[in-house]
Amino acid sequence: MAMAMMRRTVAAELRKGIKSCMQQREVVGSYSSSSAGFSVLLENQSLVVNRTREFWSLGLGCWAQQQVRLASTEIVSHTNGDDRGLLRVLKAEIEHEDVAYYPPRILARGPPQPFTLTDTAGKPEVILRRSFGEEDIALTCVTQPSDFVGGGGGDSYNEEHEDQDPDEHRVVNVKVSVTKGADQPVLEFSCLCQPDSIAIEHVCYLESKDLKDTFYDGPEFSTLDESLQKQFERYLDARGINGELSNYLLDLLEDKEEREYIRWLRNIELFLKK
Repeated sequence: MAMAMMRRTVAAELRKGIKSCMQQREVVGSYSSSSAGFSVLLENQSLVVNRTREFWSLGLGCWAQQQVRLASTEIVSHTNGDDRGLLRVLKAEIEHEDVAYYPPRILARGPPQPFTLTDTAGKPEVILRRSFGEEDIALTCVTQPSDFVGGGGGDSYNEEHEDQDPDEHRVVNVKVSVTKGADQPVLEFSCLCQPDSIAIEHVCYLESKDLKDTFYDGPEFSTLDESLQKQFERYLDARGINGELSNYLLDLLEDKEEREYIRWLRNIELFLKK
């Protein structure tokens, strides 16, 4: 996951440097006798070359070269007045994603037993279900598009977080619903999945799903007595809602986000080709 975060951050940096080189090349061409203009151009070219060499040392060389080609194509496309430029960039991005994408190994084994997974292409949510005695348990979480394309929150975000462990920022909101039969009340937990743990943020008792907004939904979880908090945590743990499941959901949601992004690219490409 750290390598995936590195790729996302570096993509923005490479594209920014390459765009500067290409834009300045146009400026230099208008006053080719200017030594200052060539100096600025060479400085940016050197930055891109040096950074690319660093990525080779990290095993990301081929990927970095793809980013160079993608950014170059993107600049050239801006001069075209029809859809061909957009199609070229889409094709380059799809080719890059096809090479760079690989599902985490943990997903090949499926969800921790006895959970079953519902994951429909094109829909943002994934649902895990299981039975526990007379209970029906469903965990629902939604993909949360963030910084995985093009460097995310921008240069200021990347600079602020570049020295931090990417795992520290991997979180997924999940809703856990526990019922005892159809049309019965629901015990609902709002949780936050983090590496190796699931944190409860709120517990709500719903007498009816259709009247959710009319009921008192309970206090903030952090204000409860610590012994009561621990018992709620044990309640979920006894049902297999634990650190192992949290790690699976984190990988699943990141993988789904990548898959949906590729699907989105292909759908737009097909639309433009019609």
